[in-house]
Amino acid sequence: MRYLIIMITLGIALIAGELHFEHDFHKALQKAKSQNKEVMMMYSATWCPECNYMKEVVFKNKEVADYIQKHFIVLSLDIQKDTLPKGFDYIGIPTFFFIGEDAKEKNKIIGGDKPDKFLKSLKELK
Repeated sequence: MRYLIIMITLGIALIAGELHFEHDFHKALQKAKSQNKEVMMMYSATWCPECNYMKEVVFKNKEVADYIQKHFIVLSLDIQKDTLPKGFDYIGIPTFFFIGEDAKEKNKIIGGDKPDKFLKSLKELK
């Protein structure tokens, strides 16, 4: 019975387009490498309206969430709690860093956008 409940919960999360956020840079890199994906690192803050919009609206859009799940491991770092890894700079939040196997920045998106426009930006990176 417990197994059935877990499977139903996971199924609902996938249907709803829920994203899983990693919070450790090295674990995210390791997971991305094992799944042949890039890391999408979001640098944000809880007090940032645009950051919250991205998490509460854009990332819950099924089409956006499905695309991100297919291509990226999502790493979320908070400006108040987490230090950016060496080699990464930002001028505003949210900033999305796209990181390759070598742990270096391949691309960057500064700021958020509506779901359709953010998805278009993601597709242009590939």
